[in-house]
Amino acid sequence: MASPRTYDAIIIGGGHNGLVTAAYLARAGKKVVVLEKRPRVGGAAVTEEIFPGFKFTMFSYVVSLLRPEIIRGRSRSRMISGRSRLTT
Repeated sequence: MASPRTYDAIIIGGGHNGLVTAAYLARAGKKVVVLEKRPRVGGAAVTEEIFPGFKFTMFSYVVSLLRPEIIRGRSRSRMISGRSRLTT
């Protein structure tokens, strides 16, 4: 039996707010996991094909209002087993 994993913080939702929060916690040395039920992270910042050949960016204008220091300081995220985990 595998031993359970432990985290300092569990972020539910891989939207832009959850990812920024997880990045700041990880930068502070916390062990963080981000859980997202959808197959991709990004929330409102994701471009989706809503009809064949038609792509739509949900709320790209709102996401463009993120403070520049947040955009410059972002960490990388990667997909592992269909779940998003933040890594530094």
